[in-house]
Amino acid sequence: MFKTTFFRIGLCSVLMSAAAFTFAAPPVFENTSVQLDQLITLSAGTNVTVYLNEQINAEDLSIGNAIDFTVRSNVTVNGKVLIAAGASASGWVKKVKKVANGEYAEITVTVEEAQAVDGQMVRLRSTPHIIKANCAGSEAILEIGTNLRANVLNDIRIDA
Repeated sequence: MFKTTFFRIGLCSVLMSAAAFTFAAPPVFENTSVQLDQLITLSAGTNVTVYLNEQINAEDLSIGNAIDFTVRSNVTVNGKVLIAAGASASGWVKKVKKVANGEYAEITVTVEEAQAVDGQMVRLRSTPHIIKANCAGSEAILEIGTNLRANVLNDIRIDA
């Protein structure tokens, strides 16, 4: 009888502990709501203005060459900066037309991406930009500071 009573008391203790554990409140993560609130959507079609940050000689370019740009001004949503002025951006040479008489060269480039404040690369769409560069002698030079404009390709969530 003693063994049966002891067994019943032990079994009840185990079952009550298990029940209390099963119905315990889930843990609370205090920072979860803050992190979710910081994600802001940068909408497709948002304008991004960049400028050329290196001098380019048309004689040295080929189709497919990468070109480095810098974001000209902050891109903001509801007062939050999502792409900061000075952020890096990149694009590609799509076409190079060199004129034999040395008057000018046409360089067609596109802007493809820019870096957001959280480090993500934001895909951009730009109309191919045709830039006519003035020539000095036989060299066509694109100067630092040439402005180009692109638009965000897809909606993207950025941690601001």
